[in-house]
Amino acid sequence: MGNQLWSQLALISSVVWGVSVGVTAPAIAIDAATPESPETDLPAHELSDPLGEDLLGEEPNSQAEAAATLGSRSDSEHTNQEHTNQERSSATAPIDSHQTIDETGRDETEHDQAQESEEPTAEEPVTAADSALPIAPDLTLPETPLPDLPSTAPTATPTATPGAAALSIPGNGARTSSMAQITSVSELADVQPSDWAYQALQSLVERYGCIVGYPDGTFRGQRALSRYEFAAGLNACLDRISELIEASTADLVTEEDLAVRQRLADEFQTELAVLRGRVDGLEARVAELEANQFSTTTVLRGNAIFAVADVFGEGDRNQTVFQHRENLNLVTSFTGNDVLLLSLYAGNAPLGSLNADPPYTGVFDLPGTELEGTVGSVERTVKASTAEGTLSSQFAGQTGDTLQALSLAYSFPISRRANVVFAHALAPFQLYAPTLNPYLSDLESGTGAISVFGEYNPIYALAGGGTGLILNVTPFSDALELTAGYLADGLVVGDPSPGRGLFNGGYGFLGQLTWNITDNFSIAGVYINEYSPSGRFGFNYNGLAVTGTAVANSLAGQDLLSSRIAGEQVAAIEASPVITNGYGAQFNWQPSSRFSISGWFSTFYPRLIGKGDGNILTYALTFAFPDLFRRGNLLGLVVGAEPYLTRMGGDPQDFDVDVPLHVEAFYRHRVTDNIFITPGVIWLTAPNQDNENPDAVIATLRTTFLF
Repeated sequence: MGNQLWSQLALISSVVWGVSVGVTAPAIAIDAATPESPETDLPAHELSDPLGEDLLGEEPNSQAEAAATLGSRSDSEHTNQEHTNQERSSATAPIDSHQTIDETGRDETEHDQAQESEEPTAEEPVTAADSALPIAPDLTLPETPLPDLPSTAPTATPTATPGAAALSIPGNGARTSSMAQITSVSELADVQPSDWAYQALQSLVERYGCIVGYPDGTFRGQRALSRYEFAAGLNACLDRISELIEASTADLVTEEDLAVRQRLADEFQTELAVLRGRVDGLEARVAELEANQFSTTTVLRGNAIFAVADVFGEGDRNQTVFQHRENLNLVTSFTGNDVLLLSLYAGNAPLGSLNADPPYTGVFDLPGTELEGTVGSVERTVKASTAEGTLSSQFAGQTGDTLQALSLAYSFPISRRANVVFAHALAPFQLYAPTLNPYLSDLESGTGAISVFGEYNPIYALAGGGTGLILNVTPFSDALELTAGYLADGLVVGDPSPGRGLFNGGYGFLGQLTWNITDNFSIAGVYINEYSPSGRFGFNYNGLAVTGTAVANSLAGQDLLSSRIAGEQVAAIEASPVITNGYGAQFNWQPSSRFSISGWFSTFYPRLIGKGDGNILTYALTFAFPDLFRRGNLLGLVVGAEPYLTRMGGDPQDFDVDVPLHVEAFYRHRVTDNIFITPGVIWLTAPNQDNENPDAVIATLRTTFLF
């Protein structure tokens, strides 16, 4: 009996250790069940890593431990960013990518120096549907409050609930992984009877019950582990054997059996002592966090962006500016499947200038369309500057350095394949509908494209921000997703006056069907129907035009976007409500983990009620090269035409129909897992769709801090 027990325990040690270091045969083998097993009397503590490294002092790097720490940063990008194969955006859930910088959940800053000269580790491509939402119902929050979520693209492993993605708020990502107890070795999908360790695993699983598998039903026998992890596994088996011994009769347990057990325990007493100390330390830290935490249900995530920008071109009057924008997100989950998001913004980007001659609306003084309007109560000529080249760092930054709540949303699943979002948000449609532009669409985190146009199809901007409901459904499978939403004009939804409110003011309706044909290729069709009261039409969010020519946004001088500049309300003189139907198509293809290409084409048919109809076009291709030269870096290119007017009825001003090309290039450099520096340029040909206007070049240097 003693020899038999010794053989079993030694085999346990050899199998676990041999699998842990990834060798083809156990480092120590006594039982004849292991093929080609040389006999040896080496004690377990003399076993060494085949790479020649002493694993005793290394930190554990198991997926279970990474899951326990819930990640630590792009990606994002996962931002970003950023790059394991995320759950279907909105369909099966991500976060953060959404999508991309570092989804390993580890702080690898120290390792980067050693890896600079090496080829980055290959990663699975982010799926084309990874333009995930930042407000995700299947966030899969742990039972205890989330300690940290910094990876670019969220990679939680929730149940498939449409419209859900791991929390993709920049700088945040959740990674959860838990081990599942199994009762038969046949439950391990990657263990075959022909494997050299099959009989040993079968004994450990079915006889001793001290081996567990991963949630996906695999054992991952080739993954390396440290001596600490080995000690923890051995301790579990020894405890199980102790239980079996105590449950046995005296005749079945001899002094030799007990001595064998004690010998193995002594071999790893140092590691077990250290492990117990670490557990005690973690328990103390958890207790301290629980005693001092802000909330048991809420976590704070955010980003801060500093940007220096200027415009260059013939006759340019813009000065070099320093602009900043901060975003704080309070993310709450009450059940683990729902998400309540409160998003606060502050910044110093302008909405225009009343000091210029003539006064202009927009973030830069660029070529535009002049029309008569009111500034305060005075009628004046106002220039609506073209919104081409609006920087993503300027989005939601027109708050006059005051902190404003711009998004409030509650998301929850109503079934395994349906998710509902109630939102009052600055720009909710592209947060919940798959934009199919991973890496460049960063959910306003400051880690993606440098322009708003480069982030997503402008069709989402025409519907604008507002208050309403968004539904995501995967009716048949996760490969097919339907998104539908209704948003009332967010600026007047709380006003009970006639022509305002939830159903009697402006609105936007969106319907989108996304088909994830393969893991790396997706297409989508989008339809929008929008009604804009006078002064609300255009590719804008609550007063800020974010893309498109001034000719298109003003319908050739027949409607002026209402905004407030320096405390003065700027508005059109003549009422001009507009109703618009828009149709778009978009795609994403990722032939490898190092390259992604996306594109879109949209056409719009605005009707200036009582005056005439028009047509607006926009299209683009975007190219992303993630992890270029270094993990977390990103080279991005955008080539396309921002929305421009091709024809218009009514009484339009004379306008040209020259194609206003937008050419953009940027390179995001990861300084640390939470700091990124991004230089970039935007070249605008034919600004305001007129070749007679000189080309404009917008240059920016953006620094992003994620926390």
